[in-house]
Amino acid sequence: MTTSTRLSSFFAREHARCPTCLEPIPHGADPCPECGEPRGLPNSSAGRPSIADDPPDASWLTMHWRPLVTLGAVATLIFAGVLLRYLAPHRFAPNRATTAHAPVPTTCPSPCWGGEACQLGRCVWQRPNDIGHLTAVPSISGPFSLPKDASDTLLLDDERFAVALLTGTQIRSARTGEVLSLISEAFHSRRLYQVGDMVYATSPQRIYVLHAASPRVLKTIEMGSLVGDLLVGSTGRRVLASLPHLHAVAILATEYHAEIDRIQFGDDTVGPLAVDDSGSRAITITIQNTPPGGREAVGGAAYAFDPGRLGWDQDRVRASLLGNPVSVLMTPDGDLSLVALRAANALAPLRWQPSGAVRQEADRIATCREPEHLELIRSERRAIIRCNEGRAIQILDLTQLSILQNIDLHGRATDVAVSPDNAQAVIAVNSEGAGSLALIDLRTYAVSTVPLSAEPTRVRFSPDGRAVIALSERSKVAWVIR
Repeated sequence: MTTSTRLSSFFAREHARCPTCLEPIPHGADPCPECGEPRGLPNSSAGRPSIADDPPDASWLTMHWRPLVTLGAVATLIFAGVLLRYLAPHRFAPNRATTAHAPVPTTCPSPCWGGEACQLGRCVWQRPNDIGHLTAVPSISGPFSLPKDASDTLLLDDERFAVALLTGTQIRSARTGEVLSLISEAFHSRRLYQVGDMVYATSPQRIYVLHAASPRVLKTIEMGSLVGDLLVGSTGRRVLASLPHLHAVAILATEYHAEIDRIQFGDDTVGPLAVDDSGSRAITITIQNTPPGGREAVGGAAYAFDPGRLGWDQDRVRASLLGNPVSVLMTPDGDLSLVALRAANALAPLRWQPSGAVRQEADRIATCREPEHLELIRSERRAIIRCNEGRAIQILDLTQLSILQNIDLHGRATDVAVSPDNAQAVIAVNSEGAGSLALIDLRTYAVSTVPLSAEPTRVRFSPDGRAVIALSERSKVAWVIR
């Protein structure tokens, strides 16, 4: 008999268990010294103790097999995971996400244009939420008969449009064409321009400032000569007005509607204008008394100037052009200008230098026959070239200076307008006494046609882009297309 067995037998002879707490106590002890209960109570708890004593002759493995099994299961799970990861396909292949693609830049290499935002290193056009364009199948209101002296129209809102007349400026209903009022103070009106909440009406000697909501004349700006082209800056704070007979360009402040400076250009008759978004770079070209379609290869010039500087502080940078310049466009960043040369069937690129001078590129951009007008498309940085004799329009990439698309038309394109969201272009098309509007999707270049009862000559979008007014100067009628 081993020592542990002899000790267990001795312990059993000298001690007994309390029937209440089951603790070992000496024989004859009553009450129990552990729990204080008398030993004479019925032993209802007789049996194995709540915490069993170690069985005699129990080995270490018998007492510890449960934690051993648990540790073994955990170790097996970890080993299986490591083994499967090691045997996975392409375990040691390089990470393509870090080797195949260069890090995505967080800034754009050049400043973004107005209306763009820098996203992942690229300037992306952001379409405003409150503007749009015409539907695929628009409705037509009209034709509305106009007086014989009508020269221009402008949509004020969804319900009204203005008409420039010799007797004043008429306000008419865009639904019925009915005359709502006549602003007789704005007589001899020739052209109408939207300037924020105001309308600028040009006349041979002055500019009328009309409040579109009233409507009434707020102010008259005396110019002293015939007003040619009128250009509103991107911020709306400055307006450039060319004065061909005075060989000058007037700078107008829209905060208080007054002329703040006048820049002279020698003896050249200046006309069309272009300006960048900052308002620090502008360009004007000389005009010739040749009608649309004239093929005379007469000379011309482009003048670069800074509208923010006083007239006496201008450098008068002049670039000679041959080919009858008729239209000019400047990119919003001011780095590039394009001049349409009607007789040369080409565009002349002009690059701005850090010194403020302009340099004419040696290579001209060939276009369709007789380009008459250039219009900027801010989305995707493109431009529209409207050709007179070519009976087409072309889409120009302003980044690569290459023609992206040529869209043939069934007649002469007499005017073009781009929607405020830069998603659609509307072209006035004349063809042998009939007329129509060509609606061009600027994403897919799909063309749809809206037939009209006369030849349109001018088209304008409403401020929100959801309506267009077309004017026929020959037939003196107007249509409102929604």
